[in-house]
Amino acid sequence: MYSICLIACQTNTSKQDSSTTGYLKHQTVPDSDTENTLKLVYTGNMGVCLEYDDKTVIIDGLHEYYDKPYVYPPETMVNQLIKGEFKDFSKIEFCLFTHLHGDHFSGKYAKQYLESSDEAYVIGSSQLMKDVVTLHTKLDSMSSRFFPVPYNKKAHSFNATGIKIEAIQCDHTNPKRHNKTENIAYLVNLGGYNILHVGDTDWSLTREPVKTLDIKNKTLDIAILPYWLLLDDSDISQVNDLLAPKHIIATHIPPDFSKRDQKELRERFSNITLLMQLGEVHYFEK
Repeated sequence: MYSICLIACQTNTSKQDSSTTGYLKHQTVPDSDTENTLKLVYTGNMGVCLEYDDKTVIIDGLHEYYDKPYVYPPETMVNQLIKGEFKDFSKIEFCLFTHLHGDHFSGKYAKQYLESSDEAYVIGSSQLMKDVVTLHTKLDSMSSRFFPVPYNKKAHSFNATGIKIEAIQCDHTNPKRHNKTENIAYLVNLGGYNILHVGDTDWSLTREPVKTLDIKNKTLDIAILPYWLLLDDSDISQVNDLLAPKHIIATHIPPDFSKRDQKELRERFSNITLLMQLGEVHYFEK
């Protein structure tokens, strides 16, 4: 049975030094033995589906066409993910959304996911509720499987067998324009791997949530970040000082992202993966 509890928690600018973070073994082709391996598939924009053993979590992965600068999954891929039929991935236990913008979230797909199984669970801000659960659906059943994250700067924990999720307010980038948008950051522990997904945010807005989640005193295996947090050499110290991840995954990358910018990111961060090809799969081992 799923349980919810509230928890309250209280370098330099040269090219990134691998000794400050350590590494995960990263491959795009799996070893013959994938035991103890974390798998990740790119589902467009900031969407990732993560699996360890038969435990699967998707973050910002169910979304539709929004605009030309955004990569999105076709309906066939969404249906495969929801049904647990995507190659080498099992049925999703938790579907997480960082915020309500259409390049991260689809109410139609979230509802379709909830209707797919009585053991399907959605986590997101309360702003998403009206688009996920309506009077035209199985209100009682579905609403009990939608876990809203209070937007109160405290960390909230959602636990299931083999999966632990901590969620916290992490304000949206450009707060003057998006001050009414509730953006949630997630720290997911899957098979002993700690994965941070921050949604759309900036470094100045990330400091307090990261401190509350106590990231510095945890081993962060993967940080999933929007690419704009990684564009300058000054961002190296932000990554190392705040997160110190073993591996960085750059997301929200537009289709026309230049070869020059791609090259600079890879030179700046020696432990980075750029998600650009829809459906690409990555394998990580400690």
